[in-house]
Amino acid sequence: MTASTETATTATDADVVHAVFQAFADADLAALGGLLHADATWHHHNDDRLGGVHRGTGAITAYLAESAQLTAGTLRVVPQSYMADGQGRVSVLVRLSATRPDGRSMDGPQIVLFTLDGGRVRSIDQFVGDPSAVAAFWA
Repeated sequence: MTASTETATTATDADVVHAVFQAFADADLAALGGLLHADATWHHHNDDRLGGVHRGTGAITAYLAESAQLTAGTLRVVPQSYMADGQGRVSVLVRLSATRPDGRSMDGPQIVLFTLDGGRVRSIDQFVGDPSAVAAFWA
């Protein structure tokens, strides 16, 4: 693979991942669903209410809608940096913050690893920075 091909592939993968974050920020779950393969998975790596594997676009958008609902729309996911390998994987350091109506709050780093195939997301692995604090927030 030439250097120019790697650069083009990396930019394309990062652009797709950026579009995922933008669709979530815009509360456009239909657009987000269109960026995913129908059988995509999102694995929230934590033992909490939202933890586990969400399979398929419907389950993924339901997971995201529930997290937004539980936080009364305060959930913010701000990408800090994108790291693409040019072979379909993009790792993103994010800052996630939210409050719950009962006053609980969360603000911390997470890593989200995307695997892309054919310009669409095949899988997402989400790793939280403070597992016990995140579990308490979602309880």
